[in-house]
Amino acid sequence: MQQIPQPDSQLDRIEAGVNQLNQRMARLEERQAGQGAKLESHESQIGEHAGRIHSLELQHAVAKATAGQQGKQLMGRWSAVGATGLVVLGAIAAAIGKAITNMIGIGP
Repeated sequence: MQQIPQPDSQLDRIEAGVNQLNQRMARLEERQAGQGAKLESHESQIGEHAGRIHSLELQHAVAKATAGQQGKQLMGRWSAVGATGLVVLGAIAAAIGKAITNMIGIGP
């Protein structure tokens, strides 16, 4: 014959199961709270990194723009130096040519 369990023992087992479930839920909530704190920390770090990246992008854009302007200025300077050099070479060539013509006696 089968014994009928006493209601108190069934209630005790049910209460023990509910207590275990409550403990598990408490641990899950603690883990979620910890993960939430980590997530907030990561979000703030991402925000800081985004700000840094933005400032670096601005610095890079400014450096690139100024480098292009400096290159144009240098090209203009070298053009001026080249033109001055050609004028000086022309004057030297004219002086040498006049000296040669005077030596040969062709000129006045």
